[in-house]
Amino acid sequence: MFRRIYTALSGAEVASAFAKITAPTAKESTSLAGKKLSFTTSDGDYDYDFISDTKFTTYGVEIEYAAKQLKHVVLFTYKIPDGSTFTVIWDTKTSLVTVFEAWLDAEGEKFNREVKREIYYGYSKELTEKPETLHGLTNRLENKSILWKDSTEEKRLDIFNATFYSSFIKFSDPESGIPIAVPSDYIKIDEEIYIYSKMEAEFSGLLYIELIDLPSLKKVGVKLGFCAKDKLHYELYWGKGELAGQLATFTKFTDYGGTYDMNTAPGYAPPGAPEPPPRKKGDRSIYRFRFENADFTDEEAKNSGKNPHSFPKSGIMLMPTGNSMAQTDFLAGKSFKLVEDEGFEIEYEIIDVDTLKWRTAAHPDWQEETYRAFEASDNLYMFGHTQTGEDYGKTILAAVDFDNGLATLYHAKIGNKYTNREVGYEVKFGVIQIDGLKAQDWIRHSFTTDMVGKAFTWNYSGGEQGITSMHTYSSPYGLSWTIFNANQEGGMMSSGPCKYIKLRDKEAYIMSWVEETAGGGLGTVLLNLRTMHDCGFMFGAMGEDKQIGLSTLGAYGRAAGQLDILKYFEPKSK
Repeated sequence: MFRRIYTALSGAEVASAFAKITAPTAKESTSLAGKKLSFTTSDGDYDYDFISDTKFTTYGVEIEYAAKQLKHVVLFTYKIPDGSTFTVIWDTKTSLVTVFEAWLDAEGEKFNREVKREIYYGYSKELTEKPETLHGLTNRLENKSILWKDSTEEKRLDIFNATFYSSFIKFSDPESGIPIAVPSDYIKIDEEIYIYSKMEAEFSGLLYIELIDLPSLKKVGVKLGFCAKDKLHYELYWGKGELAGQLATFTKFTDYGGTYDMNTAPGYAPPGAPEPPPRKKGDRSIYRFRFENADFTDEEAKNSGKNPHSFPKSGIMLMPTGNSMAQTDFLAGKSFKLVEDEGFEIEYEIIDVDTLKWRTAAHPDWQEETYRAFEASDNLYMFGHTQTGEDYGKTILAAVDFDNGLATLYHAKIGNKYTNREVGYEVKFGVIQIDGLKAQDWIRHSFTTDMVGKAFTWNYSGGEQGITSMHTYSSPYGLSWTIFNANQEGGMMSSGPCKYIKLRDKEAYIMSWVEETAGGGLGTVLLNLRTMHDCGFMFGAMGEDKQIGLSTLGAYGRAAGQLDILKYFEPKSK
C-alpha cells in the first residue's frame, strides 16, 4: 500500500461518482424512528424528524440515514441531495454534538480524490443556555495503539502518534506492512469515549470517522472515499479492538490538549518560506514533502556524484544537528579491508581524522575522500564517505566492530526502483581484515526484530531552532517519525521503509530508513542503548546543482516505551 500508485482522478470523475451517492450503506443500523432532534452548531441549526428506521425529514426534505449507538452516544450519517455528507455524533447524556461535514469536489487540483472535512461543535436546542464546554480537541489519545477488526473485514493497527496525525498498518491488505502517516482528528466526548478521524492523504484519500469507547474497545465508524480500485465507498461499520500499548507523552502534566489548531498548523516549510494563503473551508495541515522536490532525469541521477557535497558546515545540510557525536581519530593511520561474505572487498588507508583513501577491484587506483567517523561504543565505530565521480552518487557507510572483527556496509546511491531522486541502498555483512584481528566464521551482524514496537525521542539540536522528533519502530519493515510542537505534543509526522540491524545484543543497533514519497533521503544511525546517544549520516540529493550530499546525524535519546505489536507480523499457519 505504501508505494501503490493511486489513479489521479479528474475533477469530473470525482464529481460524477460523488453525485451518484444517495445514502450510506450499512449491514446493520440502529433505528431512530420517532425521535426529533434539534441542534445549534457553529455551522448553524440542524433539525431532524426521524420518520422511520432509515429516513428522516429536515426542512421538508426526506433523506436516508444509517445510525449506530455506542453506549450513550449515537452516530448517524447521511448525504444531502446534491451536497455534502454529514456525520453527527450526539451525546444523549449531555446533549452535546459534533458534526463532520465531508465531501469530494472538482476543483481541478492534483488531490481530487482526497476527501475534505470540516468539523462543527454544538448542543441541543433543548438546553436553556449554551454550555460552558462543548466537545473539543484533545491529546488524551496521543501515543495509544489499538488493533481493530472491523465489520468490513478490515484488520488494522492504529497508532495515535500525534495530536493531528496518526499512522496505521492495514494487515488485511496484502501489500501493507509499512506504517502510513495521515492527518487525523482527536475529539473528546468524555473520559471514556472519543472521536478519531483520519484521511489517507497522499494515498487513497479515504476519510474514516470513528467513535471509540476505550473501556470496551468497541467502535462505530463511517468511511467515505475511493479505494485502490477507484470504487467510491460511503458506508457505516463497527469493530472490536485490542489494546496494543501506550507510549509516553511529553506535554506538561496539566496540559490535556485542545489548544493546537490542526486546521491552521503549517506543514513543513523551509526558513524564509512565504506565509501560507488564508485557510479555506476543508483545509487542513498535510505533510506534502514529496511535491517540494522535482525528480531527477536519468542523466541528472547518473551525474549526481561528480561534485558531491561532503559534510557541508551550513546552508544546504540535509539535517542540521548540533548533537552529533565528536569525531574520533581511532581510524587515523590504520590500513584495513572490509570484506563482504558475497565477495566484494574495499581497501582503506586512513590518512587522518578527516581524510581517507579507498580502492576496489573495479576501481584499483587509490582515491581520496573526506570522511567522518564516530565511536558509538567501545571499539565499535561508524564511518561514511562519498565515492566522488562514481555514477549515481555512490556512497559507502560502514559499521566496524574491532572487538569481534565484524563489519556491516551500506552501499547507497541516487535512484531506486521507484524514482531517480530517492536513495536506493543495500546492506551487506562481512568482516574486517587487519593485522592482529580475526573474525569467527560463524558470527555476523544481522537483521533483527528486536527494535519493533520500541519508541524513542531524539533531540538533534537545542535552542529556538532545535529539532526534536519521536521515532516509533512500528513494523519490521518501517518506522514513523513525529516532529514535536512547541508545547511538546506530537505534530507533523511521516513514515517510510526501514531496516534494522543488530550489532551487539541489547546494546548497539542500526536503523536505516528512506524518506520515500517525501524528500527521498537515507538516514542511517547507530543507536547505543546504554548511552542513549546515536551517530550516523543523512545521504541524498542536496543543493540546486542536483549533486548528492552526505552530512552527519546525531541526537540525544530518551526511551518512550514499547508497543506489543511484533506478534501481529509473525506468520501463522492456517
